[in-house]
Amino acid sequence: MAKTTDYLHSDLLRNPKNDLVFQKTYNLIGKLSKDISKSEAEGFEVSDPRRIADICNINSRIISSQIIELVNFTIKNFDKHE
Repeated sequence: MAKTTDYLHSDLLRNPKNDLVFQKTYNLIGKLSKDISKSEAEGFEVSDPRRIADICNINSRIISSQIIELVNFTIKNFDKHE
């Protein structure tokens, strides 16, 4: 499947409203990564803060690519006309 145009990292960020979408997207990615990592750490009894941070960074990379693709797909294809 071909990648969707990356609207989140484009010149469209000059619009303050679009920048808010960008910030909310990245805040959600961060929250999801932390929540998933916390759950994984508890499930596998990982308590070392450095290992937990590594897990969070890995999860963040995995989640961000998928969420960014979804958001860009939605921006491109969402029909705003009634």
